[in-house]
Amino acid sequence: MKKITYIILGLVFGLQSAYGQNTLENNAEAGNRDIYAAQCWAFGSVTVSNTASTLISGSFSFRTNQVTSDLNTSTWIKTPWIQPLSGNITFNARLDGTQGGNRSILIQYIPYDESSANGEGTEVLFHQYDFPNPITNQTVGREISAAIPSAIVGKPHKIFISFVGTGGTARVGLDDLVIPGTYFSDPSNGCTVESAVKDTDGDGVADAEDAYPEDPYRAFDNPFPAKGFSTLMFEDLWPALGDYDFNDLVVDYRINRVTDAKGEIVEVIAELKTRAAGAGYRNGFGIEFTGVAPSKVISVEGTKIKGGSIHQFESNGLESNTRFVTVIAFDDVHNVLPHLGQGTTGVNTTPGGPFQEVTLQRVVITFKKDGVAGPGGAAKLTDITHATFNPFLIANQRRGYEIHLPFKPATNLADQSLFGTIDDNAMVGARARSNYRSKNGNLPWALDIAENIPYLQEGNNFTRGYLKFTEWVKSGGTMYEDWYLDKPGYRNGETLLNIK
Repeated sequence: MKKITYIILGLVFGLQSAYGQNTLENNAEAGNRDIYAAQCWAFGSVTVSNTASTLISGSFSFRTNQVTSDLNTSTWIKTPWIQPLSGNITFNARLDGTQGGNRSILIQYIPYDESSANGEGTEVLFHQYDFPNPITNQTVGREISAAIPSAIVGKPHKIFISFVGTGGTARVGLDDLVIPGTYFSDPSNGCTVESAVKDTDGDGVADAEDAYPEDPYRAFDNPFPAKGFSTLMFEDLWPALGDYDFNDLVVDYRINRVTDAKGEIVEVIAELKTRAAGAGYRNGFGIEFTGVAPSKVISVEGTKIKGGSIHQFESNGLESNTRFVTVIAFDDVHNVLPHLGQGTTGVNTTPGGPFQEVTLQRVVITFKKDGVAGPGGAAKLTDITHATFNPFLIANQRRGYEIHLPFKPATNLADQSLFGTIDDNAMVGARARSNYRSKNGNLPWALDIAENIPYLQEGNNFTRGYLKFTEWVKSGGTMYEDWYLDKPGYRNGETLLNIK
C-alpha cells in the first residue's frame, strides 16, 4: 500500500525521492493541506491558498497567517522525516499585507531522537533569511537558498521552517520548495521514522536477509547441498558385496536446516526423491543425526510407515530406543516407489521394465515450535551438519541389517554380530564396529555423491558405468576425485539410467 501512496504523493506535489531521485519537493499544487498532512508534513498557522494576489507560482502557494510573533513555534512548516543529502534547500517567498516591522524565515533541522515521545530532538537553526525593511515591492518573490549542514547528511532529520516577526499584518508566502534528500517517514505507522532496515516480523533480521520475512520464528535457510540434490546409492547385500551395481536403493536428498534469528534450528526439512529400487528386498531408509539427543525433537512429519512396521516409534515420531535422533523416512521402499509386479526384480532399473514416476517426499523434523525449543534444549547449526548426517539402508525388513556410508557409525540398534563377517572389514572386540568397507579392496556399500548423477541399469557392475571409480577407491580418494562427472573417458552411458 505504501508504494501506491508514494506514487499518488509524487503526482500531487512532486515527491521525487520516492522514485529514487534525490529531492523532496513541495509546490503546494495539491491545493489541500490535509493531503500533505497525510504524507507526514505538518503546519502551524499555514494554509494552502489560491488567492490570485498572493500566488507565487502555479495555482496554489503556501501562505501564513499574520506573522506577529518572534517565537519559532508560532508559524511554521515541518517536513516529513528525510535523509538529507548534500546540496541547497531552495524555495521562493514573498510578503503581502502591511509590513510594519521585521519579518524573517528561520530554517532549522530537527534530529531524530528515539528517546523522545515523537522521535524529535531539539531544533537547530542553520540559516536565517531577513526580509528587507521596508520592502518597496511586495509582489517580487525572493529566491532563498540554504546549504544543508554536512553534519546531518544521510541521517534521519526533519526540516523546520519558521516564520517570525513583529508589527503590522504582513503574511509570508512560500512555494516551490526543494530539499536534497530521500523520504524517510512511515505514513502507515503514525509518521514515525522509516526503519533503515525493514523488519516486517520484528525478529531483528532485515526483510532483505530474512527467508521468512513474515514469520517471527523462522529467518534463514541453511541447505546442504547448497544447490540442487545430492545422490545416495546403496548395495543391500552387506556384509556380502553382492552384484555391486549400487542401484538397490537410489535416493536424492537435500537437507534444509531452518534457523531463527538466534541461529537456533527451528526445523530440519529433508527432501527426498527415491529414484530407483533395483532389488528384490523391501528395504527401508533411515537418517541418524549423530550426536544429537532425541529429546531435542518436538515432532516428525512426512514419513512413510506401513502398518505392522518392524520399527517402534516415540510419540514425537522418532524411532524408539535410539541413542541419537533417528528418523525412518520409509520402512519399505514400496511405500514410496511401488512395485508393479511385471516379472522383474526392481523398479526404475530395467529399460522397458516397471517404471514409476519419482515423487518428492518431504520429512519435517521440528526442533523448536513458536520460539520454544524441545525438552532437551535448542539445536544449533553445528549439531546438524553434513558430518553428522548419517543416512542408512535397512535391508529387507531386518532392523539389525544397517548399511551406512564408509566410516559412518552404525546406530545402537544395528546387529553387531554381523561386523567382520563375509566381506565386511570391521573392527571387532570390545568396541566392535564396522567401517563399512570391504576386506579386499576397501570397497564401500554406500555412496554419497555431491550432485545428481545417473545410476546403473540392472545387470551392470558399477565399474562398467563409472570407469574411474576403481582407481578412485584404490587410491584412497586421492585420484580421480571427480570420477562421477560426465567427462570424456569417465562414463559408459550405455549402462546408465537417469530417471529423475
